[in-house]
Amino acid sequence: MAYEKRLKSHNLVHLLQNRESGYTNVGQQPGRMPLLAYERLFYKCITPCLTIDSITIPPIYLRKFTPDGRKLLAFSQDQRSLLIYSYGGSSCAAVGELIRQANVGSDEFFSSQDSILKSQIFERLFPTKETLNLCQGDFGLYYLHREFSVFLEDGRYAMLAAMTVVRGALPVEDYVRYPDLFDKVDAFSYVFFLVDLKLGVVTDRLILPNDSIVIAHNHGISVFGSTVMMMSRLHQCVYVYWVNDGKFHQQETIGPRPRDFIEKATTDFDNLDATTVLPITHIKQRVLSFQYRQINDKSGNPTDSQKSFYKNFEYIEHMIMERMHLVNDELLMLRYEERPKDTDTMPMATSLRRLYVFYTITGEEVVGVYPEYSINLLHILLKFNDYMSNDRSLQFGDAPSLPMHFFLRHTFADTNESVSVDRHTALRFNPSIPLSSQSLSSSPYLKFNEFRYDSRYMSPLEQPHRCSNEPIVFVDRATDSIKFRLYATARRHLNSLAPRELCAFIWHPFDPLVLSIQKCMNSYVYHVHLYNHGTIVEK
Repeated sequence: MAYEKRLKSHNLVHLLQNRESGYTNVGQQPGRMPLLAYERLFYKCITPCLTIDSITIPPIYLRKFTPDGRKLLAFSQDQRSLLIYSYGGSSCAAVGELIRQANVGSDEFFSSQDSILKSQIFERLFPTKETLNLCQGDFGLYYLHREFSVFLEDGRYAMLAAMTVVRGALPVEDYVRYPDLFDKVDAFSYVFFLVDLKLGVVTDRLILPNDSIVIAHNHGISVFGSTVMMMSRLHQCVYVYWVNDGKFHQQETIGPRPRDFIEKATTDFDNLDATTVLPITHIKQRVLSFQYRQINDKSGNPTDSQKSFYKNFEYIEHMIMERMHLVNDELLMLRYEERPKDTDTMPMATSLRRLYVFYTITGEEVVGVYPEYSINLLHILLKFNDYMSNDRSLQFGDAPSLPMHFFLRHTFADTNESVSVDRHTALRFNPSIPLSSQSLSSSPYLKFNEFRYDSRYMSPLEQPHRCSNEPIVFVDRATDSIKFRLYATARRHLNSLAPRELCAFIWHPFDPLVLSIQKCMNSYVYHVHLYNHGTIVEK
């Protein structure tokens, strides 16, 4: 019993001794566990407990760390160049010497006027950088989207996007090639760059001259392995590419027509007008066929299911594709929503009706259709939530833990069967999927099953949150003790008339390092949160 308690101890000395002994848990050895998985308990002892307020950084836009944590990506202020900073480590001698000279002491929060620590800490953490000027020459009119980046081949390559506004009407032939075309959105010209982060060069470019793709926070892009999918809101289809040796290879386009379809549509574009009836798209035809096969009525009398099918036929026919997620290399999840009416001048006050479609890529078949209130879809989310993000830590091999999934699992999955899931619960949680590709931080400090924190101000989702009036407290769930605090409080008093103040956090994949960015109107303030052995966390 004493041996088991010793192996479960959170004392740093005990953890070091357990690691030296070769056993990190009862009956488990490091060689039989994922890389660095036995280090998880150390993160409850070594935390980003020191906040250095209002540090000085170059005039850039910080993006995120690479999956291996060795580099930090940023964009130049004119959004035309990529900056690649090398990460020297939060415990390197240069950083430690700077903290010692500043006489930080044991406080959790350091704020001092004209401090050398605040002006030089960023340079010590990221000592060297490379600059790649991407938007030049033929792409001089483009600008990099600072909220988009996708990593491929375990962080070897980074895919970035640049865009510019397109003027003029859409080609008439697009209305025939893409029968479900949604021309109520603005069209842009896109250039996707594939950057080799190891060599520091651009290996390929992909140009989409007239399209509309939601690339903010990676919404319209999904990645699984070497497969990259891009969803076009304009053409209502999904482009499939395969990345190999730093090159884009187009495979197919999913949506308008089935694979190997013999084109028989008219080429007489002069006779096309608003009254021309175009064929239904391939995926919608599969959706309607799937729903019709679900009607188990063998008699000739119409049933409620049949009435519902015929009633919603035209509605489904006019829905638009809004989100998608590549679950694996074979299964694609699509979310269809109600098409805005031409008479709508203001956004709808009520929530839009949604339809979730599961589509097999090889077989070109629809294997599941669920409305947004579907209880079965919520059960799928509960059981397979790890597959709904496709984000995995290179160090630990597991998926990030979202507060919503933690709540669902402990409320419904881990309780007795008497707790039922109703349609209101499904309506609340089903719209959270699909998650954007690579939009979750893999930091072990954000695992909600290990640490408890206020999910209103902090989340593994790499999106800005509203600022808190108090520091964000991280509590160990096992011992119910405070492990560290992040001081990124609002600069102004929060009220309904004050400008909204947001805060974004850039977490290192495994090191105790966080960069926080506070924004209020056009003003930015940067903080760094890192581990300091002299800091004492108040309990």
